[in-house]
Amino acid sequence: MSLVLLVVAWLLPTTVTAQECAAVKLASAEQAANYLQHAGSNAEAAECLQVAFRQIAKSPVEEAIPVLIKFLSYKRPLNEGERNGIFMHGKGADVLYPAVYELYTLGVPAESALVHFIAEDTNARGVARENALYSILLIHHGNALAVVQRLHSDSVASASVEARDRLQTASKAAMRWCDERWQTKCEGALKQ
Repeated sequence: MSLVLLVVAWLLPTTVTAQECAAVKLASAEQAANYLQHAGSNAEAAECLQVAFRQIAKSPVEEAIPVLIKFLSYKRPLNEGERNGIFMHGKGADVLYPAVYELYTLGVPAESALVHFIAEDTNARGVARENALYSILLIHHGNALAVVQRLHSDSVASASVEARDRLQTASKAAMRWCDERWQTKCEGALKQ
C-alpha cells in the first residue's frame, strides 16, 4: 500500500505539470502571461513556464512584444542541475530570462519597442533595462557598434530630455560589448 502511495505522490506532480503545459500550449498571449504571473518560482513548473513564453512569442508580434517586454526581468526557476551549479547552456540573460530569448527570436520587429522601452518607460532600470539592452545586442547578432549607433541616433532624435538621457546612458552601457577592434568606432559613434 505504501508503495502505491509513493508512486502516486511521485506521478501526481508530473501529471499536473503535463496537464498545465498542455493547457498553456493552447493559451492566448494574455492567458499565457496570466499563467506566468501566477505560476510562481516552482522548479517543477519550469517546463510550463518555457511553454508559456513560447506561446506568447507565437502570437502576432504587435501583441507578443509588449507582453514579453513586461516580463524582461522575469527570471525562470532553476532546474535541479542548475541549483547544483550545472548550467548546460550557460548563465546568460537569454537562458535565465526567457523573455530575452523570445524577443531575440522575434528579431527586428522587437528592436524599436525595446529602444522605446529604454527611452520612455520608467520601469526600464535594473535587470529589465539590462535585459532590454542585451536583447537588442542579440537582435544585432553581437554587433555592439550597431547597438551603440542605434541608441545614440535615437537619443539625438529624441524630443524628450529624459528619453535622450536614458538612451545616452544605455548607449554608453552598450560600450562594454565593444571589443578592442571596435572600441574606437564605438567611441566615435557616441560623438556623432
